[in-house]
Amino acid sequence: MAWLSKRLGGDVRAPKLDALGMALVGGRLLPRDPGPVAQFMYQNAQGRRVTLYVRTEGPDHRETAFRFAQQSNVRVFYWIDRNFGYALSSADMEREELLNLANVVYRQLNP
Repeated sequence: MAWLSKRLGGDVRAPKLDALGMALVGGRLLPRDPGPVAQFMYQNAQGRRVTLYVRTEGPDHRETAFRFAQQSNVRVFYWIDRNFGYALSSADMEREELLNLANVVYRQLNP
């Protein structure tokens, strides 16, 4: 986490979703213009996956509001909070289940 935090310029954490049956299976740094993105992938016992992307945003974002998007069968909840933007996506989960996970992720990242 320290390595990812240094690359993104802020405190990056991988939420713990074990209580919801989702285990962290990996994380990595991805290229993006103008800066890198952290990616965390989670999977449950049935093989259903969810991915969390974290990217640096400008310092002027103070209002947090979940937004929803869907393309084909991929559903995404995304939001900007302080200096980071987040996107939680899955092709395996329905909207309500993904929203529940997004709320858990948000609460863990903003205690």
